[in-house]
Amino acid sequence: MNDRAVASTKLLLWLPGVIAVVLLAAPFALRDRLPDPLAIHWDLSGAPNGFGPLIVIALVSSVAVAIAWVVFLRTNRVGMLQSHAGAMVWFLAILMGGMEAFTIAANLDRATWQDAGNFGPGRAAVLVVLAGLIGFGVWRVLGGNMSDPGVAIGPAPSAGIELGEHAVWVGKTAAAKGFVGIALVVTVGAAVAAVLRLTPVVTLSLVVTALPLLLFVSLRARVSSTAVTVWMGIFGVPRVSYPLARIVRAEVIDVRPLAYGGWGFRIIKGARAWIVRGGEGIRLVRPETSDIVITVDGAAGAAGLINDILMREGRFVAAESS
Repeated sequence: MNDRAVASTKLLLWLPGVIAVVLLAAPFALRDRLPDPLAIHWDLSGAPNGFGPLIVIALVSSVAVAIAWVVFLRTNRVGMLQSHAGAMVWFLAILMGGMEAFTIAANLDRATWQDAGNFGPGRAAVLVVLAGLIGFGVWRVLGGNMSDPGVAIGPAPSAGIELGEHAVWVGKTAAAKGFVGIALVVTVGAAVAAVLRLTPVVTLSLVVTALPLLLFVSLRARVSSTAVTVWMGIFGVPRVSYPLARIVRAEVIDVRPLAYGGWGFRIIKGARAWIVRGGEGIRLVRPETSDIVITVDGAAGAAGLINDILMREGRFVAAESS
């Protein structure tokens, strides 16, 4: 990597932290010229129809960018999937920065929030597109998609199923307690915001944040003689089945969430991953398409049963020795 590339990478890495600080400080620096509460939501015609305290616009923008930036720093430090994290933090930095800038400009030197200037959906759409393009550009600069980083732990296991025997494996795993706690706090916050009839932007933001968290607090998996089925979250959705007819081997791997770009359903080059925690998991090797990675407790039992079924049907393919 040449000096210019190194400098560009460092700039992309550290500038979001500066943006997060600016997003927090700017509203307070201009508070004498802003109404409090100020307009933070507009209807489809562009007229203000929702308000909130000054601290809301400052915290929502800065905290969102700061959290994404910390993840970005972590992926860079451990050499994992930094292109995905970089794209995410820059998308948020441009989106939240633009939203805050428009909000401050609309409220600047206005007596009350009702007097705020217009902020129509056209501007919001342009901002989203711009943030997406910049995020995509950062993703390309930092290397784009990376290959599945999972390394098999030992040879493909066997569950010892004999010819003529039939078995079904069912397993479940839960996210880390901290993740579950965050999901509960955000969910309760969304409920409280709805009951107290807070501004639509606050309530909607909490709901939109809570739903993905609830989807990925746990995972269930089932191995039968025909397919591997995965259920996500407390609602059991999404539910996806992967036919054994397209699988040639199951391996036990050590799953590192940040290596796949985070938690939830992740897509990287050569793999689709269902991740609710780090640690043991299985990789379903599919030569004609992307492999499937699933974090499950008792991964050796699941992989062993899959391999026994494949061996019995003459479709098992051992890994090539390095």
